[in-house]
Amino acid sequence: MKFLISILLTLEVALAAPINISYEGEREDAQIYLKIFEEDYLIPRELIGLIPAEDCGKVKVQGKIDLCINDNGDLLVVSVDRAFIEESLKVFRAP
Repeated sequence: MKFLISILLTLEVALAAPINISYEGEREDAQIYLKIFEEDYLIPRELIGLIPAEDCGKVKVQGKIDLCINDNGDLLVVSVDRAFIEESLKVFRAP
């Protein structure tokens, strides 16, 4: 049973998006940033998660890049793994 639980937890972590955009207000605000990542940087949609949030101050780190859009539409950086950006995201286009 413990083995099965560890496999499920490993799969959950492996399937988590490395880039997460949380949003307090409307989903449309998050869609704008999602579109920028997809069209300007050519990052595949599968690597980006959209997550509703009650409060940007309480958003937990879930990926390599965690962003949050508050009710005012301000984009806040929750966490950034600079090594991930330098090593993994350099294959995508910079605008």
